[in-house]
Amino acid sequence: MTTTAVSPTDLTSMPAVDVLRSGLENFGRRDQQIARHFIDHAEEIPFLSAGEIAETLGVSGAAITRFAQRVGFEGYPHLQRVIRQDLRATLGMKQPGGQDSVVARFWASERANLEALQDIPEAKLLAFARAIAAAKQVWVVGARSSYGISLLAETILASFRPWVRAYSADLLLSRPEQLLEITSEDVVVVFTLRRYSRATTRMVRALHKQGVGVLLITDQGASPLNKIAHQCLQLPTQGTDVLASLAPFVSVSTLLASLVAKELEGGHLKEAEALNAEFGVYEY
Repeated sequence: MTTTAVSPTDLTSMPAVDVLRSGLENFGRRDQQIARHFIDHAEEIPFLSAGEIAETLGVSGAAITRFAQRVGFEGYPHLQRVIRQDLRATLGMKQPGGQDSVVARFWASERANLEALQDIPEAKLLAFARAIAAAKQVWVVGARSSYGISLLAETILASFRPWVRAYSADLLLSRPEQLLEITSEDVVVVFTLRRYSRATTRMVRALHKQGVGVLLITDQGASPLNKIAHQCLQLPTQGTDVLASLAPFVSVSTLLASLVAKELEGGHLKEAEALNAEFGVYEY
């Protein structure tokens, strides 16, 4: 069967994945295989080259380019760009809808997220905590809203072990000489959520090349850092129509800090509390 090109009208009026899905029956066998990969892995496409997709499917890079052209795009970069734009439209912040039942739906989502967290294997959490406890330094990195989570994680972890620092990926990108301060004895704890900060991706890839252990805490999407992370926790982030939930990241950060404290037997905490008392940090 010969693949039939999609009409120009469909290319502009429908998301790219829907365009491919609507044309599946008219595609040849190989093009059906390629199209299904694009449909099933749409969130990964913005981060993959034609060659990487071709390697996964066991075809040539030219086959990916010709497929994109046959279905009506100028080539793979054009198809990739359209998919990226579609994802921005569907995964970005949305305008709030009606107020009816917003509160009830919000709390229902939060309960569902917290229940789903219980499915994370204890062994996976312990391995994550042990890597944090054993590292010489712990860098906690995020961008935009993820940087706020990084600051909170730094505050919690710093109570239980020394040399924990939160960094904004955007600021690191403007001062890359700071990467000289981290070594292969250290780990970087990375927070990233869809739509995935480009600054975070670039900085963490650079740290990975230096041999730094990458501990990724992300959502259940296709983060571009999944493939290079030494350990990865994917958390549910079901939220409102406007925003994803950040509560699972706070909960897991608190749990990891508790596990780190147990690994280190609380020695740093005792010294920190003694200093807090000496300087009168708290009212009681």
